[in-house]
Amino acid sequence: MLTIKLPQIFRVHQVPRIFWEDGIMSGYRHPKSSALDCVLSSFQMTNETVNIWTHFLPTWYFVWRFLMLSSSLDFCQEPYHWPLLIYLLLVCLYPFASSCAHTFSSMSVRARHICYFCDYGALSLYSLGCAFAYGAYAMPDHWVGGVLHCYFVPVAAFNSFVCTGLSCYSRFPELEHPRLSKVLRTAAFVYPFLYDNIPLFCRLLFCFWSNCTWNEAVAGYCYHLLFALLTGFLFASHLPERLAPGRFDYIGHSHQLFHICAVLGTQFQLEAILCDVCSRRAWLQGRLPAPSLPGTFGTAGLALLGNAAIIGAFTAALPWAPGSFVSPPSVPTEAGCCRDP
Repeated sequence: MLTIKLPQIFRVHQVPRIFWEDGIMSGYRHPKSSALDCVLSSFQMTNETVNIWTHFLPTWYFVWRFLMLSSSLDFCQEPYHWPLLIYLLLVCLYPFASSCAHTFSSMSVRARHICYFCDYGALSLYSLGCAFAYGAYAMPDHWVGGVLHCYFVPVAAFNSFVCTGLSCYSRFPELEHPRLSKVLRTAAFVYPFLYDNIPLFCRLLFCFWSNCTWNEAVAGYCYHLLFALLTGFLFASHLPERLAPGRFDYIGHSHQLFHICAVLGTQFQLEAILCDVCSRRAWLQGRLPAPSLPGTFGTAGLALLGNAAIIGAFTAALPWAPGSFVSPPSVPTEAGCCRDP
């Protein structure tokens, strides 16, 4: 009879320090797991299981939304929808990359770094996708066609390089200077978020001051910003596990809540953008030229190549990263003796 043996899990002191998470005391996978063990671990309770599924399942929800929209919108022949197409593709990419990173990050120290490099790159590209959508559909009326509008997406593409580079670099001082690492990584994602949302902040402020109509788009953007703030707070604070180490190892720790808030924020963002795509189409098309291939897919392609090059450069530099040559502590086997992981 065919049986599948699930991988063993360990406590925090049994794995190398590079794998430690603040406030998480148990549920760690073997630090040199095979790819199969990593996949199997997603079907048992570890401290990564909920992280994996809270982004794997939403990936397929967003893919389904993309396919449904593809049946009703002409993404190929209608340039007006090209920024939306780029946004939707990147919305599908970032949770998938995150799910893969959490699944395979326990294969080795090197694999852990590379997995999260790719995760950071996908988040950077998602921020660019937001800029494409906001620039095309969500700009305040009096900014449409202005200087900021013209340079909004190119600057966002440059920001994606800064975001990926800074977040990847933040992994290098992680062992020796953990606070610096956390500050750098937080700044890497807060900066493009603030830039991308300048149109939303201004549009919402003008709307409140002028008592504009509270439509679905405005409400959706407000909920999106609320969940984005919650996401940032959870990422930076490590609450609640910091207050009760070991109590939230498997369910309820900050990274799981971070994933859930991020997905909910993206869902509200998507609905708000779709509302603007429909309700503002005639007004925008009367004031702006149609999006061009170089300005949409050309910019997105260059950003993808640039971010891949940055990830490649940091991957090549991993042998010089602190902790790369540190021997991990011995891990007990099921028989009770010790072996090197």
